[in-house]
Amino acid sequence: MKRRTFLSVAGAAGLASAATPTASAAPGPWKDGKRWVYSITYDEGAQDLLKHAVPLHRSYGVPGHVALVSSQIGVPRNVPGSTYHGMMILNREEIQGLAREGWGFSCHSMTHVSTSFENGQVEVADARKTLEDAIGLPITVFTVPGSNAGHPASLHFAPLGGYSAIMTIYDWTNTRETDLLWLGRCPIHSEYPAPFYSKFDPYKRLQQAKAESGWIIDYCHCPIPGTALHPAKDCTSEELEARFKAVKEIGGDEVWLAEPNEVVAFLLEDAESKRLRVHPAVPEAMVLNEEMRALYKQRR
Repeated sequence: MKRRTFLSVAGAAGLASAATPTASAAPGPWKDGKRWVYSITYDEGAQDLLKHAVPLHRSYGVPGHVALVSSQIGVPRNVPGSTYHGMMILNREEIQGLAREGWGFSCHSMTHVSTSFENGQVEVADARKTLEDAIGLPITVFTVPGSNAGHPASLHFAPLGGYSAIMTIYDWTNTRETDLLWLGRCPIHSEYPAPFYSKFDPYKRLQQAKAESGWIIDYCHCPIPGTALHPAKDCTSEELEARFKAVKEIGGDEVWLAEPNEVVAFLLEDAESKRLRVHPAVPEAMVLNEEMRALYKQRR
């Protein structure tokens, strides 16, 4: 076929294809037929979220979620050595106001010490009721404080405390198959620590979540303008807005913007999701780090 003839035929076919209505895409596996899910969490619950983060959530229609230390509601944060030590924490009225806007909350332990088998009854199990009494809202999700070293003990004490799910800081995309006691969170921080020093990426894991029909839970603390309070623990408010823009760009009408409690509730009721999670996760399949594996073995 001559080149001109080929281009003529191809062009006509392309025009015909563009003009022909296509069948609508099959519905996705999530609530209301959405294809993937985006959530974002803020650890600690600094009052400055009201100034720097909440307006962005309202503007972009993204519900938020705060992991709260049970014994520190409406008082200055009392964790010496923390970047956020001394910052005022949201009070009961502010928390309930956010709840009316669709925000959710989880327990981030009683005092933010690393969760262990020695302190787990207080730091995990007992902390749930303390937080519920303090904020006047039900709590069903536990968020591991500090590092993933507290996750093995949390796996033991969270069910005893009546939690339905655990959020860790393992950096991965969740799916409907993910054990609800092993939920990963994606750090959106300005710059990670050594040895990589990787910079903030507004598109991090979004295409992966879309391709896998997965669920991203972002993780940061208290974004502020200009420079992050701690670049390895936080992003700036400008970076937070860039993240929301990227979620909207990649997700369009296919992304379910939801806070984690909503998604957990869906997964607990959805028959296919329950079938996919019939086998609990095991450390050998979830982590490669030998030190972490040794910690998980303590609970056997």
